[in-house]
Amino acid sequence: MIPNVTLQAHIRTFGGRIMETILSLRFFIFQYGIVYKLDIQGNNTSLSVYGFSWIVLAVLIILFKVFTFSQKISVNFQLLLRFIQGVSFLLAFAGLAVAVILTDLSVADIFACILAFIPTGWGILSIAAAWKPLMKKLGLWKSIRSIARLYDAGMGMIIFIPIALFSWFPFVSTFQTRLMFNQAFSRGLEISLILAGNNANNGI
Repeated sequence: MIPNVTLQAHIRTFGGRIMETILSLRFFIFQYGIVYKLDIQGNNTSLSVYGFSWIVLAVLIILFKVFTFSQKISVNFQLLLRFIQGVSFLLAFAGLAVAVILTDLSVADIFACILAFIPTGWGILSIAAAWKPLMKKLGLWKSIRSIARLYDAGMGMIIFIPIALFSWFPFVSTFQTRLMFNQAFSRGLEISLILAGNNANNGI
């Protein structure tokens, strides 16, 4: 594995951080292209639509911080925190339901927004990693790390859930065995007898 220091060597200098910031702006273009294709905005091509998408992203980040705030505090405040988290979830769900019913927001728009915000969040993480000293001074580094862990967990689920599902099917196990012992199969060896601990040449 390449050391982490080597991966971040290009952002050790001020010029490298500027270049990383400029390159990370490409993720925001993806969001810019999607928000104007949503059914809810219709034919509106105003820049305010893109600005409103950033407001929605900020609200989602605040909700994420509310639900991940679990420091070791007094029991009384823990009960209050759980109450705030429950109310926040109900308000967010109710607001989304009202938006779908009363506006032109569709279910397809919701999935499109998710696809738009994922690369935007990655761009924010890339910029924050480039300006790590500044983020620490502003007290935002812990929040950045929390969001990065969420991305890490999400990518792990995307990669390993299909593998876990396919592992339940018998033909996948057979294909895996054939792939692992392909050379042995091509030589005509009786793999099933070998794996069972039997001697394939007993009858000779």
